[in-house]
Amino acid sequence: MTADAWARIRDLRAETIAAVEQRDLLAAEARRALIAAWETNLICRTGCAEALTAWGLEPPPGELTMSADGRMSYARMHTDEDEARQEAGHHVPDELYRLLPEADAWPTQVVEVALIPGEDDYPEVHPYQITVQVHLRVRVTATSQAAAITSAEAMVNARLPKLADADVTLTGLTWQVYDGPDDLINTADAEPRPAAVSLTRASDNLAAVTAARDAATGALADLRRKIRHRAVTALAYEEIGGEYEETAERVERFLLDLGLDRLPRAYSITVTVEVTLRVPAATAGEAYGRVRDLMQSTGGPGEGRPWSAHGRGTADIGEVGGSWRVFWRHAYDVRLRDQPDRATAATAAEALIRGELDRALAGVEHHTVLTCAVEGYGIDELLAPDTD
Repeated sequence: MTADAWARIRDLRAETIAAVEQRDLLAAEARRALIAAWETNLICRTGCAEALTAWGLEPPPGELTMSADGRMSYARMHTDEDEARQEAGHHVPDELYRLLPEADAWPTQVVEVALIPGEDDYPEVHPYQITVQVHLRVRVTATSQAAAITSAEAMVNARLPKLADADVTLTGLTWQVYDGPDDLINTADAEPRPAAVSLTRASDNLAAVTAARDAATGALADLRRKIRHRAVTALAYEEIGGEYEETAERVERFLLDLGLDRLPRAYSITVTVEVTLRVPAATAGEAYGRVRDLMQSTGGPGEGRPWSAHGRGTADIGEVGGSWRVFWRHAYDVRLRDQPDRATAATAAEALIRGELDRALAGVEHHTVLTCAVEGYGIDELLAPDTD
């Protein structure tokens, strides 16, 4: 292999390692930021968990109630076997709660009550070894059901020696999740993580090293795209509460802190239209309806236009020679990007609305007066998650 080929392989390996490290760092920082937003009540837990799962990341930690069934044995003094058996059905030794205060416990079935031989030193009471089926519940904080089971097992197992010293034994405990956050109980299917990229130094196959580099950079780009898409979606569809400007700034700070691009800016221009129309109709109501339909056809964001619109007619509708004169006032909230200054933005907004009215009112006698007011400049309110 030539020196140039070896140099190319070294460069590709360096690019691969950098992309893997960047993706891992991005994943960790995105998860940390999203969990912090949930913990400070900026977003709900469900939204946090759904986003992390969609990015192929571990969900936020949550408190789960774990339950286990097993056997518990302990010694206790009773007057006779009947009393011992009766109390065993609802008694839990104090030592259990003292040494395992995190647990709730109750017996579910008496298995055995046996007199302990050689220790009967009291005429009124006698020592009995009692064995019951017991149900335990503990609460743990974890990011998955498997981790919660491991945590519950570790918690109880760590206390078993001290419990045994107090003549209380727990055996045969089988743990399962009893209750917890929906996203941990009903785990959604996570997006598959990219396959691990091979960084084997011994490989001198240029095609394999190139493929590994492409896989690593592709995984990084994919995670960046998913994070941005979810953030823009939450903002565009008002999934995050609060005033738009403040919320948009928080979302943008989230993106910038992760090294992603800022959100697009736009001028906000209000174009007010006062129009007098003459339309043929049998009645004033029919004339009003025709004008309403014409003006509503000038549309808004649902039709891919960079504005929203609203308007209404006045009560002053007059009949003029077999047709009706209708006065209508319509306001367009236009958002325009890529404008060098306020004046240019205002001129462009007016031209857009004039063109839209010319299209909608073609063939209709009308007189139009337009006024424009630039309201401000900031993060665009008309965002498209797939492209922004």
